[in-house]
Amino acid sequence: MKLERGHFTQSVVVRLITSYAVILCIPVILSVIIYGQTREVVKNEIKLASRAMLQQVRYIVDGELLQTESLATQLAVHSEVKSFLSSASGNAYKIYELKQELGRMLTANNFIKEINLYSKPLQSVLSSETYIDEYSFYEMKLQTDSFVYGDWQELTREYHSGKYALLPLKNPDNKVTYTPFYIRSLPIQATADVTGALIIPLNVDTMMTMLANIDWVERGRVFIMDTNGQIMIQNAGGTMIEPSAYREWDERGTGTFTGTFQGVESMITIESSDTTGWKYISVFPTDVFWEHAGGMRTMNMLGLLLCFVIGSAVIYYFARKNYNPVKELVSVFARNPVQDTGKYLDEYSFIRRNVLETIRERDATNKKHDQQLRVLQNYYLGRLLKGQADRNTPFTELAKTYKLQWTTGSFAVLLFYIDSGDDGITDLELSQFIVSNIVADLIGSRWTINFTDVDGMLAAVVNIDPERAGQWKDEIEDDLAQAYEFITLRYKLRFTTVGSELQTGLEGVHLAFLQALEAQEYRSVLGDEMLIWHGSIKTSESSYFFTVNDQILLINLLKADEFEQANHMINSILQQAFQREQSHEISKCILLDVATTMIKAIPDQEQTRIAWDEWRPLKRLLSCSTKPEFEQELLDIFERVCTVLRSKPNLQASAGIGEKVTAFVQENYSDKNLSVSQIGDHFSLTPQYVSRLFREQTGQVGLRDYISQTRVEAAKALLLEGASIDDTAEKVGFASSHAFIRVFKKYEGITPGKYKTIQ
Repeated sequence: MKLERGHFTQSVVVRLITSYAVILCIPVILSVIIYGQTREVVKNEIKLASRAMLQQVRYIVDGELLQTESLATQLAVHSEVKSFLSSASGNAYKIYELKQELGRMLTANNFIKEINLYSKPLQSVLSSETYIDEYSFYEMKLQTDSFVYGDWQELTREYHSGKYALLPLKNPDNKVTYTPFYIRSLPIQATADVTGALIIPLNVDTMMTMLANIDWVERGRVFIMDTNGQIMIQNAGGTMIEPSAYREWDERGTGTFTGTFQGVESMITIESSDTTGWKYISVFPTDVFWEHAGGMRTMNMLGLLLCFVIGSAVIYYFARKNYNPVKELVSVFARNPVQDTGKYLDEYSFIRRNVLETIRERDATNKKHDQQLRVLQNYYLGRLLKGQADRNTPFTELAKTYKLQWTTGSFAVLLFYIDSGDDGITDLELSQFIVSNIVADLIGSRWTINFTDVDGMLAAVVNIDPERAGQWKDEIEDDLAQAYEFITLRYKLRFTTVGSELQTGLEGVHLAFLQALEAQEYRSVLGDEMLIWHGSIKTSESSYFFTVNDQILLINLLKADEFEQANHMINSILQQAFQREQSHEISKCILLDVATTMIKAIPDQEQTRIAWDEWRPLKRLLSCSTKPEFEQELLDIFERVCTVLRSKPNLQASAGIGEKVTAFVQENYSDKNLSVSQIGDHFSLTPQYVSRLFREQTGQVGLRDYISQTRVEAAKALLLEGASIDDTAEKVGFASSHAFIRVFKKYEGITPGKYKTIQ
């Protein structure tokens, strides 16, 4: 074999030969160990096999004994048996019926040889075959020199709760065999007088037949001993063994041991029954098991020889065969000019380094490709939603180009407006990531959905199967409800979804986007619903209900200091403007009209003192999109107007009011309630006037902006100290982290989180 070492300090072929040689040694060592442990293994097998066989015998005999005792119990409570035992004179018909019943029971149980019912009042014995007096029964069945008639009378008249006895039993050919009998006195109550007994001989022949079917039984002897230490059943013929031969078995516990039985070395196993208390003993000559040991030794030696002969040939063959692929891989990687020419431990280390380098290059390429693909998908979807993409190309070709997995030409657009709770996630990108992934998991199981960011707003294009167009809204609503419940509970995020109607073709995607934007405009009218469809927007013919008379009435109420009535009138207008049947555009116009009407109530000389550039009521009102936002801004205008109308400007303002306001802001910027109105109340000036004096005397920006800038400067110091965004927002006086992030980005151009990262 030609080995190519190259720049390797140790070739792989050395390992191959060494490993195969070690493998060859394994069967050799195992053969030696197995041969040395053969006797112990065989001995354990003897014990296990003997015990398993004996347990099988115990299960069979115990089951039959329990069946016999159960039969005796049934007969003890049988009505005909009770009638027979209580009768002083035998009724031939009833005796015949009872005889037939005993015959049927005997037929159902082949473990019982016969059923004999002894009646003390009648002094006779009834069986399935005959009905005779007790002496004739004794003479025909039991009479032997060792068992006299007195023994029989004593046996029948004593009370027995259920005992087994070994009694002589004559066969039809007058041959006597000692057979186990089950004897049960009747009635079964121990306190009652004995009126009879059940005498049931067991069918030992049937039992021997069952035992003969068990493995190994015919090659040994099995004895069954009762609780008195007497052998009741044995499979060695009718010859009884001497008590001295088995007396020690009664004294031993359960288990397997080696002993001598009738001059032969034997393996003796003893099992005890939990139900009857009898002991089961098996006696097998050890030669039965050792006869296979010689064959095992011969097989071990032959296997050892074959291992040496065949193993040497296999080592050579597989070492050469397995090294060839390694050699080819080395030659393939060696052709790569990028690889260095340094030394390696072996061919595997060389291949491993080259493979890992290839995998890293592939992963980097795939990652870069995925990132570029996501950017292209987002760019294309954004242009498609805005109507700027090429819509003449078939959607199937575009789907293949951008891997969008579109299968049909029907589309719908969903827009998501995310809002965080008090303790929810404040990062917009993270919020969009959470919402898009969870919604995609739920809706993506039914429809193809692709997300993109359109001017800071999360948008989704859903590809709809026309065959299921009748239920797509219901399915999306169910999925969005599950997503909303999970996201609200887990991430403390709330979001409103607006959706378009079903559109066809790529040009329909832009139309669907416009419908979703139109539905978004109606969030202020429809309220905080989780999902708003464009189809739920009702085109109404509502009128402009805020008339000139209403304007005059509102101005008069304000000028007459009837502020409660004016507030009630404004709330009534708000409720009417946000009814579902009201046009969204008319509602906005009415609310703007209400705001300008309240401002008209301010006298001309007071309007000159108002810092309109700082207040900007029109811009703030136009930026509102929901009912709560409109309500808050209108009530703020109402409060400002009421404040101007209630108070007069302080014409004797101190020339140093700007410095005092500056000091007051520096001391109280952490107060969440700090505002221009609070500062005006503190210095007994209107908010507009104190703001104008501050701007004129300090040359600073508006007072509201100064408060915000002071808080931002304090926040920057806290962020550099390592404080979190939420803690910083609370310490510098912002009502929420959302407000803090918005204001910080307005004055610093970046978010607080990015500011901490840069610093």
